[in-house]
Amino acid sequence: MNQAASDNAPQVAQTTLKELGLRPGIALQVRRLVEGASKKEAQLFGAIENRGVMVGPQGPEGEDPGLTEGDVCIVRGFTGQHEFSFISKVLQTYDKPFVYALLAYPNQVDARLVRQSMRTRTRWPVVTQMGEQQQEGLLVDISLQGAMVSTPDAVAAVGKVIALTIQGLVEGEPSPITVKATVCHSHRAQDGESHFTGMAFHSLTQQDKLVLSYLTNTPRS
Repeated sequence: MNQAASDNAPQVAQTTLKELGLRPGIALQVRRLVEGASKKEAQLFGAIENRGVMVGPQGPEGEDPGLTEGDVCIVRGFTGQHEFSFISKVLQTYDKPFVYALLAYPNQVDARLVRQSMRTRTRWPVVTQMGEQQQEGLLVDISLQGAMVSTPDAVAAVGKVIALTIQGLVEGEPSPITVKATVCHSHRAQDGESHFTGMAFHSLTQQDKLVLSYLTNTPRS
């Protein structure tokens, strides 16, 4: 990637969809470039290099992004490591065999590295604590740098520091670990029954790093 960034701004790279390694099913936000247009949730169905990008609703009950042939739109997403965006044009729309829009394949994509490593999907039990408030939940994914948890309600506002206790097992033995983490993003799940919180770890001890390394390499389904 050829990076173009200043010291005072997030580092943004000019890259391609192929280099980003996008996977079908990744969540997207799509917005038509017309006055008053709002963002629509969508997902990636697939991409064929130099031919097109297939975008459609999130799941069978998801809302149609509302794209029509000829629309110019901006597409945003997150790979697990990079936030990315690109501008494209709707080449054609389809309703069979399923609803989707075919977008022109972009020559370049703006990408910003926000995680140093991919996270491992897992389901370890966790407890979050913000002040006197505690919630039980599940660890959705984890890396040595951070994690995402699912809880019944919001854990804390973005920027707040919380305590996260992961009820992990090391070599079959209970090995709970409590670390400090800063909330980076927070949103309610589509089903409305849980809340997802992404966080970055800090002030880790060497023992913390050893346990996190084990948990990252031992996903629990």
